[in-house]
Amino acid sequence: MINISIIRIYLLLVFINFFFEYVHARTNPRFDMRDKDGIIFDPIAPRAGERLIAKCTLVGLTDNDKRSVSWELHRLNDQKRFFLATDDQVFQFTQPTRRLYAEHALDSSDWYLIFDPLDREDYGDLTCMLADTGYNNSIYLRRRLIVYSEPFVVQSSTKDIEVNEGDNILLKCYAQGLPPPQIQWMKADASPLPDGNIRAIGTVELAINDIRKQDRGIYKCLAINLVGYGDIWTLKVNVKFPPYIRCPYPMVGQAINFLVDIYVECYVHGYPPPRITWYKNDYGGQISDQMSIDVLRPIWNSYKYKIEATIPEPNICTDCILSRLTVINVLASDLGSYVINATTNDKPYRTALASVFIFETPDCQQFITHRNNIGCKRIRFTTSKASSNIFQYFIFLFGFLTRILI
Repeated sequence: MINISIIRIYLLLVFINFFFEYVHARTNPRFDMRDKDGIIFDPIAPRAGERLIAKCTLVGLTDNDKRSVSWELHRLNDQKRFFLATDDQVFQFTQPTRRLYAEHALDSSDWYLIFDPLDREDYGDLTCMLADTGYNNSIYLRRRLIVYSEPFVVQSSTKDIEVNEGDNILLKCYAQGLPPPQIQWMKADASPLPDGNIRAIGTVELAINDIRKQDRGIYKCLAINLVGYGDIWTLKVNVKFPPYIRCPYPMVGQAINFLVDIYVECYVHGYPPPRITWYKNDYGGQISDQMSIDVLRPIWNSYKYKIEATIPEPNICTDCILSRLTVINVLASDLGSYVINATTNDKPYRTALASVFIFETPDCQQFITHRNNIGCKRIRFTTSKASSNIFQYFIFLFGFLTRILI
């Protein structure tokens, strides 16, 4: 009998305690948890740049029970905490342009926090709590604020780089956004990357092994997620390579003593752009190395020669220079071999050589005549062999004066 009485008394005490706790809970304010998330978001899946309304509701308030609710945000990207607002007073995100608002009517049990617009950096934990209790009595609600946003590439990604031919390089593209973005690499013309020495590593990096000069150019990384096509990061890869020269017409002909010009052209490749020099090979031997350049006669812009450098159309070549040498009023002494030399400006110095031969034709080649020529008109008169030099000088002087007067 004693054991049964003790049990009955114990059960009665448990019931009384439960009853008083229930009554206390029903007569003290608490946050409405009928929604599983507690804090209600509108829209449910907010995006950066949109308006977001967060709502907390208190229940158990009496007519004379006036309470205050505060809002706090713990951002996860930088781990900063912000005390945002209490009731309708806002303390953060008001400068330089206000984007945070708080609303609460005196006779209402609802508290609102409005982000307009929502920023991608607002991603974190949002808390609403009774202002006079804080966390001690656990009268608060917390919900993860997930901000969906288009991707964007951060500035720590690889910028323009300059490498040597044969190097191994790693291009990096760091993007943020929610959901986490995927990275796609491509060339500037949107062409797919070639297989072989270029391959993607993971979701961020692009590896180029044993880089070649044809691998140079503009590279793009495209960040994509379900929200949108976000950001494009562009960088230029410059590949240093020694110069080389291509002369489309290694032999060019023109008639002499016709008061006409002739020009020769060569495409000079190399990066950085090399220094270009023209020479007249009066020596007559083969030119194969830098040492033999010393025996050649350098050519400069003058009344006899004109040197021009232009950038060709991209469909002809890229990272190259078109060098044109024009010989004005071709004489017999102008026939022979001309050498073009391309030398790098930085150590170690690299040199490339090519030669073009000008020969005599019986007729005037009008199609390669300089635009300032008056035409293919031979000056005919008889001269002795002893006066041939005077004859050639007269023709040259006549052409020069004609060019000035015209």
